[in-house]
Amino acid sequence: MSGFGQFGTFWLASWVVWKIPARRAAKLAEFSHTEEGSSLDMMAAAEGENVRPNLRRKFFIHALDEHKHARWFADRATALTTASKPARRILEDVNYIRDHGIRGDKSLYEQMGVVEFLAFVWLQERQAGRQFGVYVNLLKDDPVTAEIFQQVRDDERFHTNYSRLELDRMAKAGDQAKVRRAVWNVKFRGLRQSWLRLARGLGELMAGIWLLLLYIILTPFGVAARWFDRDTTGFVATPNARQHALGKASLQG
Repeated sequence: MSGFGQFGTFWLASWVVWKIPARRAAKLAEFSHTEEGSSLDMMAAAEGENVRPNLRRKFFIHALDEHKHARWFADRATALTTASKPARRILEDVNYIRDHGIRGDKSLYEQMGVVEFLAFVWLQERQAGRQFGVYVNLLKDDPVTAEIFQQVRDDERFHTNYSRLELDRMAKAGDQAKVRRAVWNVKFRGLRQSWLRLARGLGELMAGIWLLLLYIILTPFGVAARWFDRDTTGFVATPNARQHALGKASLQG
């Protein structure tokens, strides 16, 4: 069973996210930053050296598409949220873009090179198209958001096609081994990042469970300590009070 098919793993995870109305705006805000980050990377690729004019044009169109998607998602997130909601805080977080675009001084294009960058675009855009298809089906109760995802999905189809055609052109030109290696590198990096995200998620989950158990175990001891250490009010009996009083009276007599 495909993870993207109905009742697959991705479908089930997406159902949990998108069927919670309060979560939709925050998720759309995150998508807005991700798309804007992709726009920066694509623009950097369009400005790269030794890029064929036709490919440079496609990179530039791709960058404009990503910027357009970011604006759509931001506008929709704003429409679904208020100033006190997480989506507004995400949209106004100027540091968020650092994790969803060019990191440091080099773009993805500069880090990977043209062949591996095209392999990255092809695989990522193909996966995004599948994901957005799932979202369209899950958001039938929200036709406005579903239509946005459908339009983005149509653009992703163009991105997938041009990057795959460019990889095929390179393979036919004698760089077949280089293309295969680039695709493998991108897939391996994706699996590694998925594993790291899973490990981090499991770590956070286990930390939460241990903290909960510690709270459950230690709370009774804390309550008992406060009970025995509470302040006593009213008359308080002191040790040997009667003998002390009699001795004081005899001295006064």
